[in-house]
Amino acid sequence: KGRQRELSVECCRLIEYTHCTMETGQMASGESTSTSGSGAGGGGHVSASEFRAKVNQMKNWRPASTPSNRDRLEVYALHKQAVSSDAPTSQAASSKAKSPAEKAKLNAWRTKRGLSQLQAMTAYILEADRQLLVYGTISSEHSKHQRTAHANVNVNRNATEEDNYSRRSGQSATSGTAGSVLLTPRGLAAIPLLCAAASEKRKSYLVRLNSTSQIENGWWSRQEPLCGDPGTILALPEFIVLSLAVCIEHISLSMHLNHNIYNILNGLGISPGVFQSMLWPMHNFLLVVWMMVIFISTLVGSALVSVKTTLLGSKRTGITLGSIFSQEIRPCQHGAGSLCDDHQTISVRLLGLAIYPLGMLCRFADGVAERVPINAGAQLFVASSVYVATGLALWWYWFIVLPWLAVVGLALSFSVGWCFGLIELA
Repeated sequence: KGRQRELSVECCRLIEYTHCTMETGQMASGESTSTSGSGAGGGGHVSASEFRAKVNQMKNWRPASTPSNRDRLEVYALHKQAVSSDAPTSQAASSKAKSPAEKAKLNAWRTKRGLSQLQAMTAYILEADRQLLVYGTISSEHSKHQRTAHANVNVNRNATEEDNYSRRSGQSATSGTAGSVLLTPRGLAAIPLLCAAASEKRKSYLVRLNSTSQIENGWWSRQEPLCGDPGTILALPEFIVLSLAVCIEHISLSMHLNHNIYNILNGLGISPGVFQSMLWPMHNFLLVVWMMVIFISTLVGSALVSVKTTLLGSKRTGITLGSIFSQEIRPCQHGAGSLCDDHQTISVRLLGLAIYPLGMLCRFADGVAERVPINAGAQLFVASSVYVATGLALWWYWFIVLPWLAVVGLALSFSVGWCFGLIELA
C-alpha cells in the first residue's frame, strides 16, 4: 500500500507537471516583458550564470534513489531547448536517431518546441530543484561505503545475468547524469504509473473531473503515444485507444462544463456525477487496454529490431543484441510479471494473466542462451532467434485473442458502469 501511494503521487505529478511547466514558462515570459529594463537580479529573470551553476550541480549530483527515465528525459529536453533552441523536425533528424534511446531523447526535446531560452532555463532550474528534493543526495562518504558494501554482497540471479550479458555484448548499463542514455523504453517505463492511475477510486475520479476547468485540459487530452512517433504507423494502435478515451472524457467533462447539459440534468434533479460514474469503469479499463497495447508494441518493436540487427549487423543499425535484451526484453518480462502483484487492482491483475504468455516468452528466450555451451555472441543470436520465432508462432494470440479480450472487456466495463451510476444516484 505504501508503494502504491508513492506511485500514485508520482503519477499525479506526471499528469500535472507538463501543465505547470507551461504556466511557469508563461509567467516567466510575462515577467521578462514587464521588467525588461531591470537588472539581472530581477525576480523574473534567470541569469546564464545561474543556469550554468545548476547544470554543473546536476552533472555532479549523486541521487539517493535512481531517478525515473521520464525525469531524466525531462531534464535533458529542457537543457537541450535552452542551449540549442527548437529540435529539428525533418525526417533526416529522425533517421539519424537509430537507437530507442536516441529517439526517446529527440522526442522529449521536441515536446519543448516553442519555449524561449529564458523559459527553458527557468523550467530547467525548477525541475532540477524538484528532482533534488524528490530523490535526495548522498554524501561522498556514504557513496563510498555503499559501493564497498555492494562489492561484498551476493547479487541476485537476474541482476547477475544482466551484468553478464552487458559485459559480453560490450554494453555498460550505467546510470549517469541527467543526460544519460535511457535504459528502458518510454512505454515500459510508464507501466507502473499507469497501474497507479488505474487504481484511482470513483470518488477521486469525480473530484478530479470537477476540478477540471476546461474540456481541453482533461487528463487523456494531454497524453501522447509512448511506443511510436506521433503520426507514424507504430503509434496508430495507441492513437486509437487515446482517441476513444478522449471522447469518453469529453462526455464526462461536458456533464458539468456544458451549461445546457448541466441545466437539463439539474432540472431533472440528477447530478453530473451519475453519468460520470457510469463512465468511470470505461476510463479505468482503457488504461488497461493502453498498457496491453504498450506490451504488444514492445514485443513487435524488439522482434523487428532483433531481425534487422541480425541481418545487417550491429555496426549498421547501431544496436547490439545484448542491448535489446537488457533494454527491452528483460524490462518487458519484469513489467509483465509486476502486473500480478498483490497491490494491483483487479483489472490490472486480469491484464497480467492475459499478458502472462509474453512474460514466459521473454523468460524462455533469456534462459535458452544460458543453456547453449557456445560463445557469448552465438548465445545472443540463438536467444534472439528463439524470441522472434516463438513470438511469430503466437501471432494469433497477440493480434486476435488479446484484441478480442479488449473489446469484450470494454463492453463489460460499460455494463458495469450502470451499477456505479445507480450507486451515485442513490
